[in-house]
Amino acid sequence: MRILTAELQEWLLEAQKIGFIGPKPVETVYNHAVGFAESIDLILKAELIPPSFFVADLGSGAGVPGIFLAHWFPEARFVLIDSMMKRGLFLHRMVSQLGLDDRVEVYCGRSETFAEANRGKFDLVTARGFATPSVAAENASGLLRVGGVLLVSEPPGSDLSRWSRDGLAKLGFSPPELVKSEFSYSWMIRDRKSSAKFPRGVGIPEKSPIF
Repeated sequence: MRILTAELQEWLLEAQKIGFIGPKPVETVYNHAVGFAESIDLILKAELIPPSFFVADLGSGAGVPGIFLAHWFPEARFVLIDSMMKRGLFLHRMVSQLGLDDRVEVYCGRSETFAEANRGKFDLVTARGFATPSVAAENASGLLRVGGVLLVSEPPGSDLSRWSRDGLAKLGFSPPELVKSEFSYSWMIRDRKSSAKFPRGVGIPEKSPIF
């Protein structure tokens, strides 16, 4: 059962106090993370990733959903990626405090740089409010193995029209599938190698988006 323990609630309240998550009730943040976990349940059921999957969480911020997912999927390994030093230090402290050091790493830096040394290593990439669809897909493309999955939270009322099928195909992805619960999520498979090397250099995905 995926519950909001006192320890996890304390972590969220501290993150909120220093401005790493917004002023909404922490229970809402928790419920949103549960939706990520339920989407992963579907991906596992489809046998797209192994039970001991390896995850990169883009723009991890306070560690949502990565830290929740690390609690709920004890066979999985995680890298929490964030470019801001202050958030990176917070993540390092929380990972240690919550006893997740053996399965959760923190990378403080740009995901484009991280991808250079970690191409094709991940089964799953998660993104919660990381960037535009084009930037998220391009950065995930370099990290995922062929057959790996990108899982992204969607804005309310999404119909997936913000994802270009041609653009995704260029990055090696299948068309997205929508998962709706209390919140909305989409996932897409990196089902083939792309014709070019992605992601491109630091900042280029934002300045010159694929779609």
